[in-house]
Amino acid sequence: MDQLSTPKAGRPHGLGEILNDGYALTDHVVVDENHTFDGNNDVIEKLITGFKTFKEGVFKQKPELYDKLRVGQEPKIMMITCADSRVCPTMLHGLEAGEAFIVRNVANLVPPCEESGQHHGTSAAIEYAVTVLNVKNIIVMGHSSCGGIKALMSRDDFSGDFIGSWVQIGMPAKAKTLSLLGDKPFEQQCSFCEQEAVNLSLANLLTFPFIEERLQSGHLQIYGMHYDFVEGRLTSWRIEQKH
Repeated sequence: MDQLSTPKAGRPHGLGEILNDGYALTDHVVVDENHTFDGNNDVIEKLITGFKTFKEGVFKQKPELYDKLRVGQEPKIMMITCADSRVCPTMLHGLEAGEAFIVRNVANLVPPCEESGQHHGTSAAIEYAVTVLNVKNIIVMGHSSCGGIKALMSRDDFSGDFIGSWVQIGMPAKAKTLSLLGDKPFEQQCSFCEQEAVNLSLANLLTFPFIEERLQSGHLQIYGMHYDFVEGRLTSWRIEQKH
């Protein structure tokens, strides 16, 4: 039987002890053409059905692509975009596997470079994409009706939860928005701030020494984008050196 997934089906090794009391992991089940989902979850069944379609279609139709990807990845693009379910960069830009190194977070924010003992998921991904994968293009893409930007614009107190702690990275974008559109409706402020937050993230990218070095030498280009999924409109701009 043709099977794609690894590891082999069976009981997971060494994971049970890290779960809280009262929880256990089920056996691993390899998904193949004969697999039927035995749980009461239509969402997971949809994912499994989608995988079967993918395997019989794209995966089997492009063996040379997946043979190449088995060796490693050489993406030319890093894209930093929002975790919002309405934004799907691979679908939006027609990307294949291996073409883009994609990071998704709330409100597609890039924090400034700082060295500390904290967790830096986005910064680590940026470092890996630029210094290890040698991507040639970084794109920060915001979008319309962004919930993270609405949280940034509507809150005064950012303490007490992970969301507030994260979106307050965008405070300079909020301040600029209020200085220019302080008397405008909230939705108009949020729309402006969506793009201004992208500009802030572009500026924060320049605080990473390895990025500015590559930008100066011409080995890296940095773009901002904004996707309006209501109007079906994409706006693009970039950082360029002053002469």
